[in-house]
Amino acid sequence: MAINTAGQTITGNSVPADAPRPKVGRIVFDATAITAADSVVVNLGFTPKYICWENVTDRIKGEWYEGMAANSCIKTVAAGTRTLEVTGGNGGLTVCDSDGTATTTGKAFSVLQNATLALILASKTCNWYAEG
Repeated sequence: MAINTAGQTITGNSVPADAPRPKVGRIVFDATAITAADSVVVNLGFTPKYICWENVTDRIKGEWYEGMAANSCIKTVAAGTRTLEVTGGNGGLTVCDSDGTATTTGKAFSVLQNATLALILASKTCNWYAEG
C-alpha cells in the first residue's frame, strides 16, 4: 500500500514551536435567564487552533477550527444535522482576549448565548475542549 501525496494542498500542518496544549472543562448553567447578545468567555492561557463546545444536556455541539471566521462554528444537533453558523446569523465561537475582545491571537474563547444557536441555555450542562 502506498501513501497518496498527489494533488494535495496541505495547510496548517506545521509543527508548532511548543507542544500542543489541550484543555478541557465543564460549565453548568443555572435557571438564570440567558441573554442572546451575551457571551461566555473561557480563559485558556494559549491561542486555540480547535475548539469544541457541547451542550451535553441537549446533545448540541459547536466546533471551531483555526482559520474560521470569528463568531462562527459548525453546529451538530442530536439528530445529526450539521450546519455552518456564521456572524450575522446564529453566531458561534470566537477566539478572543480575556475581556471578550475578538483577536486571532487571543488566549481565550467566547461562546455566543444565542437561543437559536442553543450551545448555551439556562439549566444546561456544557463541556468544552480546546487545543492549541
